[in-house]
Amino acid sequence: MMPAFLIPWLPGMTLILAVAVQELALGWQGWGVLRPDLVLICLFYWRLYRPDRCGMGWAFITGLMVDVMTRLPLGLTAFTQILVILLITRFANRLRVAHFLFLVLVMGVAVLLEQGFQWAIMSLLQGPDARWALFWGRGVATALWAGPVVAGLIWIHRLWVENA
Repeated sequence: MMPAFLIPWLPGMTLILAVAVQELALGWQGWGVLRPDLVLICLFYWRLYRPDRCGMGWAFITGLMVDVMTRLPLGLTAFTQILVILLITRFANRLRVAHFLFLVLVMGVAVLLEQGFQWAIMSLLQGPDARWALFWGRGVATALWAGPVVAGLIWIHRLWVENA
């Protein structure tokens, strides 16, 4: 049983764990194109089902962490994650009642939007040198990994948050 004072921090702890696994355990060379965006999966889940405990602040903090670890321009991932979280918040009521397979498709589209935003900003900064395999591969890998990751988050949510 988790102590009651840690329960409000559970989404943040899972997001920080997702950053660590995504950027440290799933290194660039090992996974290459098919590296899932675990942080966006966690943000998507917590923003849909516990919006009171996961907001723009966590999207910004985890985005900055990813930027620092990947050496992207500081704030790029934070900005694009906030844009995606705003879209999720806008359509949250419709997404909460949707079928899980539809949510997996929405998750893939969300990653493509985030990657598209990042590519657009980076092309303004450095020129239009896009890696299209990474662009599409990240969306496909995230959609494939969304099921097991969300199943784990549901288990954590039920075990520690709802039973408290």
